[in-house]
Amino acid sequence: MIDAAFLVAYAITLGTLGAAWLEQASWPASSPRLGMIAWQALASSVVLSLAAAGLALTMSLPHVNADLAQFLDLCVTTLQHHYASPGGFWSATAGMIVFLAVTGRAMSMTVSAALSDRRDREKRAATFSLIGEPDATTGAWVVPCPLPYAFCIGGRHRRIVLTSGLFDVLNSDQIRAVLAHERAHLRQRHHTALALSRALYRTLLPLFPRFRHAMDHANLLMELSADDSARRAVGSTPLLEALRKLSTGTAMPGTLAANGADVELRMARLAGQSRRMPFSAMALAVALSIVAVAIPFALAAAPVMTIASEGLCQVTI
Repeated sequence: MIDAAFLVAYAITLGTLGAAWLEQASWPASSPRLGMIAWQALASSVVLSLAAAGLALTMSLPHVNADLAQFLDLCVTTLQHHYASPGGFWSATAGMIVFLAVTGRAMSMTVSAALSDRRDREKRAATFSLIGEPDATTGAWVVPCPLPYAFCIGGRHRRIVLTSGLFDVLNSDQIRAVLAHERAHLRQRHHTALALSRALYRTLLPLFPRFRHAMDHANLLMELSADDSARRAVGSTPLLEALRKLSTGTAMPGTLAANGADVELRMARLAGQSRRMPFSAMALAVALSIVAVAIPFALAAAPVMTIASEGLCQVTI
């Protein structure tokens, strides 16, 4: 029972205070890929903690801990003592409901996000195949449209799509910068990362409203990461100029300049108004992300590990 209480408290702390801190933090903009990992680690840890809390309560059922004791060659009496809960059967039943609800919702959201993302990508690829044509010079798919757009489609039908209007606005260096940006999205498989993030955040939304805007942060961090890759490939100036030109018009969701506030931050970074995150801080952030995900497993397995290390069996007289 104590383990379940710790797990619930840990989940609530991360889902409220942890999410609020990460939402207000400025360091993810200095290391966007690490920021994406931190957000996903935070959400994963909350989901795992809630599921593990339910599972810990379920362990008080006699046939469950008996089977576990037999499987791990542990003392069943000691195992029952460590996982005992005041409510007995009813708390164990509640734990089973929580475990099934959390894991079921997580799997449902994951499958839903994956299928929805795949259908959308295939639909867009089929549409642009009908109205556009490949361009040998850029290696992209060019669609006739007077508005300047650039975006990519990941997955099996991966491709970069440029509108004909883009060539009227940008010069050759800026076009190369845009292509480098979109190739970075494809190379880093951002469509997969976004689908996973969407599934995690939707799983937690009913209980933790702080994750309501987490996808906005995920989208921004993906763009910052692609900007960094493009900057290393072609330099900051052409990408900054392209972004400035594309941000003056109405942007389509999923394109290079899709959000005004985000574009201002991106242009500031490209103009050199951001500092690179120190290596020591990056190492600390990675370590904290790993620890955050590991804690639910450690708390849930603590009684089993204690019993196995002691090698003792309690006898009731």
